[in-house]
Amino acid sequence: MKYFLFLFLVLNSLTTTAQNSNEIDGSLSEIGFYTMNTPLTETTIKKELKKVFPDIKFVDDAPEKIDGTMAYMEAITDVAEVYPAHDMEYLAYFAEGFSKEQKEQLQTSKNAFILVLYYQKKDVFTHSKKLFDWVYKKIKDTDYVVYDGEVREYFSPKTWKRDRVDAWENGIPSAINQLTIHSYRKDEYCRSITFGMQRFGLPDLIIDDSPCTNVTSVNQLLTIMGQLLLEGNKVQEKELFIDLEAIQNTILKNLISEIVYENAEKKATINFDTNVLQEEGDPFNLLYEVNFENDAYKNPQAYENEVFAKLFGSEDEITHIKHNEEILAASERAKKHLPALQKLFNNGLDQSSLLLKAPFTTDSGGNEWMWIEVTKWDDETIEGILQNDPYYIKDLKSGAKVTVQQADVFDYILYKADGSSEGNETGKLIQKYGN
Repeated sequence: MKYFLFLFLVLNSLTTTAQNSNEIDGSLSEIGFYTMNTPLTETTIKKELKKVFPDIKFVDDAPEKIDGTMAYMEAITDVAEVYPAHDMEYLAYFAEGFSKEQKEQLQTSKNAFILVLYYQKKDVFTHSKKLFDWVYKKIKDTDYVVYDGEVREYFSPKTWKRDRVDAWENGIPSAINQLTIHSYRKDEYCRSITFGMQRFGLPDLIIDDSPCTNVTSVNQLLTIMGQLLLEGNKVQEKELFIDLEAIQNTILKNLISEIVYENAEKKATINFDTNVLQEEGDPFNLLYEVNFENDAYKNPQAYENEVFAKLFGSEDEITHIKHNEEILAASERAKKHLPALQKLFNNGLDQSSLLLKAPFTTDSGGNEWMWIEVTKWDDETIEGILQNDPYYIKDLKSGAKVTVQQADVFDYILYKADGSSEGNETGKLIQKYGN
């Protein structure tokens, strides 16, 4: 694992305290420098940090209590053994803007330097900004690479300036740049979690058991909640009230204006579980997990979709059509893919999602054809999460858990990890002949 033992113990110690008290008394930032053939010395770094933080104390071990500004540092010469960079597959996702040559150079760096800065909660913004500025001054006009241990990403001087030095507005960090969100499939659903809130004295946020097709909306919500917390909004009695109009950050406000529909209420109350245990790979921080349990809804995913509809609005059209020979032929071609899709799904989709279209009986006895995201596929029976809001079925909502039979499947869409998709040939024809 990337983290050296010292830091692992420090972070676990702080997290235990935070979870017991529901408060974070102090914060920290881990910064790693990969300096290629140029070693950094502790003497030089201490002199520079003393100018930035005049009252700083230098420690050789994890502090039991953060009662001021402190720093642990270590020069690494055996980089491959003690502080190795991640492999090329990892760097493809978490080293934005790096060329192949830069990534290869990073992996062969002969020198590294680890700095862990501790500071009190009252100083989280000022000290983070001073640290970011000092780091940029240190790496500007060099080939150094910075590893931000709080978000587990690598930065060049250019991306560090953009996402750390310049990503502030009126003294408040910009969540869009400062936070990283990891989203991944976990069993039937997807889990998303923020990284980067700890250095600002705030909990990281989780949305679990979410339909994987919701990952974009989930990431938008996590970013919005992160920004609201950074702007001083509080989780009170395990609730956070969201008002999109109240967000101060200009960049995020502009982005929100582009994604909401006219029917959006732009307001919602989010409930949290605040006693959350870490899973492998989670940030070593206090964690708050969104709780979509609601007695008025049959399953959490249905209420999740309702929350997204309230905040961002929704747009769902119905097309009235009689299936002609061309559409039916396209459906038959789609059905021939089902055995292979079943095998693919049951072998594990990883970062992909599979949608199937099937009929649902309307209140008047007809059929309304809608999409489901597949969560389980046993023999001929398929379980999933409804993706559409029915027009003619009163007691069924988007997000509901539903069951269909393979024999009734009309078409499919396979959303792939690279952003491409496959299938939905009938959809194109329905658009052509519908209404």
